[in-house]
Order: sequence, then structure tokens, then C-alpha cells
Amino acid sequence: MLQSRNSGYRRVSASLYDHLIRPVAQDIEALNPQQLAIIATGSLRQFPFETLRDSQTDRFLLQQYPIHYLTRLSSRSLLANPSPSRFLTFPLWTIPLLLGVLGIGATVKHHWKLGGTLLTVALVTATLSPRFSGDYRVLGFANPQPLDPFNLPGTEAEVDALLRLAPESEIYRHQQATLEVFKRQSPRHRYLHLATHGCFQQLGCCLGETCADDEQREIHMNPNTLLFADGEYPLADAALLGLQDTQLVALTACQTALQTNIDGDAIMGMAYIWERAGARALMATLWNVDDQATEAVTTEFYRLVMQEGLTKVEALRQAKLSQSHRHPFFWSPLVLIGDPR
Repeated sequence: MLQSRNSGYRRVSASLYDHLIRPVAQDIEALNPQQLAIIATGSLRQFPFETLRDSQTDRFLLQQYPIHYLTRLSSRSLLANPSPSRFLTFPLWTIPLLLGVLGIGATVKHHWKLGGTLLTVALVTATLSPRFSGDYRVLGFANPQPLDPFNLPGTEAEVDALLRLAPESEIYRHQQATLEVFKRQSPRHRYLHLATHGCFQQLGCCLGETCADDEQREIHMNPNTLLFADGEYPLADAALLGLQDTQLVALTACQTALQTNIDGDAIMGMAYIWERAGARALMATLWNVDDQATEAVTTEFYRLVMQEGLTKVEALRQAKLSQSHRHPFFWSPLVLIGDPR
């Protein structure tokens, strides 16, 4: 319903709020958490919890808390200290709980069974450390094949904005946005921004008018791949990149956070693989995104991180709130998975 921009989402999101959040809303408020971490399985992995709406106050959950998501590998990043006094500090008493709830400082954990899916909400009570001036150079790739049906002209505005915020960034577009450059340069940067197509459907993906006929459709991309100027990159290979110093991989391709298998593992798509590669967090999309809306959210996100010193989760929250006057279709598909710091 969010993807179709239907106004009926308000009723559905309110109903889901009543089932998932209202039973524990008072417990959450009593703990005054800094943010919510969502661990979900099944179909709930493809739903942005930011859009849950309290019908009594007519407020989205995003307006109450910063929200991010966890995979079963997120504990590795959350237990690691990026560097002294840079991001979040966790009290010593949270360490056992970090291990107990997939690596997040929490005082309570709630489970619900909902149609064969599992939802866990971890309430983070960590505190912010002082702001710092970090290394914000970005390795960016945009519009690697600028001809239809692959053309993504809006993504070039994304990387142009990045260059204004971080002039020392390395940006590659069109024929320069090659797979060879990506594999060579990615371990050297703390921030990776991939504004390209991704295909995560089991039978592959098609683009353009040929998609109208499911039986006769022409396959343009292989499943579980990202598009570069010189070909497609198999997602499984990302686990071997060696991204131990990478704070964030941002994928503004279509549907990049959708699950890449159907074996029931509690992961959210490719986030698990990027975490295996060493990346602390992934920012990805849950469905086909609007170019202009994505540019607005991502540009504000990077500005808040690079110039205001906000954590990733708070920066994404505020960037989304700046667009919240629009239908959630435009601002809710971008989600943060992994370390929120």
C-alpha cells in the first residue's frame, strides 16, 4: 500500500501500531530510550516501522524515536568501538545485554509472533559522545550506464551534493563507474555510496516496457547483482571486499534491502553480506524509489552527519522528517541496518 501511494496506508499503519507497539508503548516511554532497534523476520523485514502511526496522536513512530534495524551479524559492529569518544558510549552493564539481543544496548526485549514472523524491539539507552570532525571522504558511483532502460539521471544529483559536502570525495559516473575501480577503491574509504541499479528477484530483473508482459519478459539483470559500467557485480562477492574501516555503505538502487533468499534467516537482504565484509552499517531501499525524493533525503542525511555531527540513525530520522509532509512512499523506503552510531 505504501508502494502504491494509496491513502489507505493510514488505516493499515494505525492497525499495525495497535498490534506491535501499543501493548508496550508505556514500557518504552518509561525507559526513555535514545532509539529503537528492530529485529524482524519474514514479511516484517520488508516493512518500514517508521511509518507505524499512533491514531490517538496522529504521529508516526519516526516522530517519536530514531529507528534502525539489525541482522544477526550486527552484534559484531556494535560491540566494536569505532574509535575513542567518537560516537556512542555504552555503560558497562549493557555488555551482557549486547550479546543477548544481537548486539544492542538494551534494558528490555519484546517478542511477538505475527503470521509466522518474529519481531524484537530493543530499547537503546546509550548516550551520545561529543561531536567530532571525522574523515568524511566518500567513494561514490552514479548512473554507470546512462542509456535507457538503465539511465538514472537523478543519481548524479546525489553525488554532486556529496561533492559539495565532502570535496575530497572520489566520484565515478558513466563509463568511469567500473567494477574494477569499485573493488580496488572500496576498502580505502569509510563511506561508500552506490547510486545504481540492483536486482534481487530470484528470476532476474527487467527494465523498461518489456516488463509489462511477465510471460514474454526480457531479462536485463541477473538476480542478486549490482550494475556497474562494465557489468554486473554478484552480491555474494561483496563479503570478500575487506571493509573493516567502512562506517557506511549507502545503496540507493531499487529494492536493495529486500531479502536475497527465502530460507527464513533473520537477515534483511544484502545487509548481512555487507556486514560480513566488515561494513558497520548499510543504508538501503525497500522498494523502487523516487529519484528526487531519494536525493533530498540522502543529501540531508549526509549534511547532518558531516556538518552537524549527528549519528547515522538520528541523521536519517531528521532527513526523513524533513520530507514527512509527503506520502511515506517518498521518504520511508530508505532504512538503516546495523550500527546506528
